[in-house]
Amino acid sequence: MSATMKKTHLIFILFLIGLNSHSQENKTIQKLDTELQKCLDDTGNNMLSCTLEYYNKIDEQLNITYKKIRAILSKPEQEKLKNKQLAWLKKRDLHFKKVEAETAKELDGDNASQDYRMICSHENALFVRDRIMELEKTYSKN
Repeated sequence: MSATMKKTHLIFILFLIGLNSHSQENKTIQKLDTELQKCLDDTGNNMLSCTLEYYNKIDEQLNITYKKIRAILSKPEQEKLKNKQLAWLKKRDLHFKKVEAETAKELDGDNASQDYRMICSHENALFVRDRIMELEKTYSKN
């Protein structure tokens, strides 16, 4: 097994451990995590396709969560949330660029391979996933 493949496998293991750390907080995210794991476990599936689908679903869930929270807030609170979300989007874009650069470096400059795209989509999904968890924790009415 090549060094690149070993690194990729290690990243997946760390990713899957990270998935379990927050799974009790949100049933929808838990469901998406389970779907991802099933997809990755099915050796007939392309791992890149699994991670891209997961990212898309997590990103969609962020939009749903944002809209759900926004709908229950007063106008001033909505504006505050909007500003926080715009700031987070800038932070997200910087984070994604950092992930791309670090991943390319780890893969010896290879930024066109499936491994590169798979790792980036995993890392990006985790970042978005963390934002969903943060929003729900901040705005939940317990």
